[in-house]
Formats: sequence, C-alpha cells, structure tokens
Amino acid sequence: MMMLPVDQVAHGLVRNSASETYSPSKQNMVTRKAGGQKEADKEMQVIVDMREFMSSLPNVLHQKGMHIIPVTLEVGDYILSPTICVERKSIQDLFSSFASGRLYHQVEMMVRYYRMPVLLIEFSQDKSFSFQSTSEIGDDVTPHNIISKLSLLVLHFPRLRIVWSRSLHATAEIFASLKTNQDEPDEVKATRVGVPSEEGVVEDDVRAENYNTSAIEFLRRLPGVTDSNYRAIMDGCSSLAEVALLTVERLAELMGGQKSAKILRDFLDAKYPTLL
Repeated sequence: MMMLPVDQVAHGLVRNSASETYSPSKQNMVTRKAGGQKEADKEMQVIVDMREFMSSLPNVLHQKGMHIIPVTLEVGDYILSPTICVERKSIQDLFSSFASGRLYHQVEMMVRYYRMPVLLIEFSQDKSFSFQSTSEIGDDVTPHNIISKLSLLVLHFPRLRIVWSRSLHATAEIFASLKTNQDEPDEVKATRVGVPSEEGVVEDDVRAENYNTSAIEFLRRLPGVTDSNYRAIMDGCSSLAEVALLTVERLAELMGGQKSAKILRDFLDAKYPTLL
C-alpha cells in the first residue's frame, strides 16, 4: 500500500488532476522548437539548496529544461512549488540520517512548513539493493531495524510521501510530474522558511501558538543537545531555567547518555571569563 507508480503519486499531489485526461509528461514538456506544446511557454523553476550542487542532479534538471535557482535553504533540498518540498537521500545517507536522528528532524521541519513533504530515496539502477534480507524482516517493530524505522517515520508523519528513484534522470522525470498544475516556487519565501526573525519569531510557523520557537532554537544549539534528544528534554522540562538546574543523572536520562549530559552540564557550570 505504501508503493505507488509515479503517475499515481503525481496524481495525488497535484490539484485538479483528476479531471485531466492528458499525460503529465506531455504537459510539462519544454521545447525550443516552434509549434511545441502550449505549456512550454512557461519555464519550470526549481529552487535548489546550494549543498545539492555537489551532486549532478541540478545539472540534469537544467538539461531537462528546468530553470535552477540556487539558494541556501534551511528546510528541504528542492522546492518544486509553494507547497511541495523534497528532501533527497541516497541509501547510505538514509542509514546515517536515521542513526543520528537528523532525518526525523528534517521531515519534522518539512511537515511543519509545507503541505506536501516528499522524501526522495535514490538508488543506483546498475546495482540491486535491499535494506535487509527477507529472512531478517520480522513481525515486530524494533528500534534497530531500518524497515521499522521507515515504517514508524511514515506512521508518525502521515502527510509524508516517499518517492523511490532509480537514477538522476528518473528523478528529473518525477520532479516534472510532481510540478504538474502547480504554481512556481517563490525564491524569497523559500529562503526565509525556518529562519528566525530578529524578534525570534519564525515566519509562517504553524506551531508558533503552541511552542516557544525561540527557546527551542536556543536549546538545540546547546552543547550535547542533538536532533535525537532535544524533544526528550522538552518533554521533561517546562523551561530553559529548569534545564539549567538539572543534575547530570537526570540529564543523562533525558539525553540518552552520560557523555552528552556531562558535556551540557560542564557548559552550564563553566565560569564566565572576567572582562578586563
């Protein structure tokens, strides 16, 4: 039930696509030849995080006729429309991001700011792969099982869409399909997503009424606090002042380890140098 053909994924992410009878690939065709498709008059735009230029995907998207806008993004790797944000992961990166807890935070941010968050998982078409052998997949959910982690991620974020791609060129075709009937992304808004203002308020933050976003951002920047343990600290404390008064033992319980707790406690207890 989790795996859908590309055309059905695009069908579910675009507006009013149920009434359309033509092919999304034809609608998004970009051509320089006279007498081309009518939709070719408007060039498709994709906002790309600067760090993604270490890969070849932005170049492939450009070759497909898309206009690439390089910026520094706080949330997501690719912005396809005002509502669609894509986080791209290779298989190796997926494992490491799960291990560090970084993927959970990245998906949490996408769900927080975009109506249609997408996790793109790329694998090589020249090599077969599997997360684990069939014999190792049990009936129970275990914290160290990659299939369990992926399943829990989808269950925790029901709006998250997972897209599998076999190559860079396949990814470009998927992006073109997802952009069907979508408005073009706004560069200014995309760069401001997730960035606190001078007053400490995060623009368009849907959780601003329930969370002190300034305090959360401050907490996540403390030594020893990571993407995988800051939520436990928030659940165990009602304020930053309460965090500062916790013992090493209590911090170890919340942070999941003695080492991280000692790093934070030493930082909080360090004497401020005398100003001369």
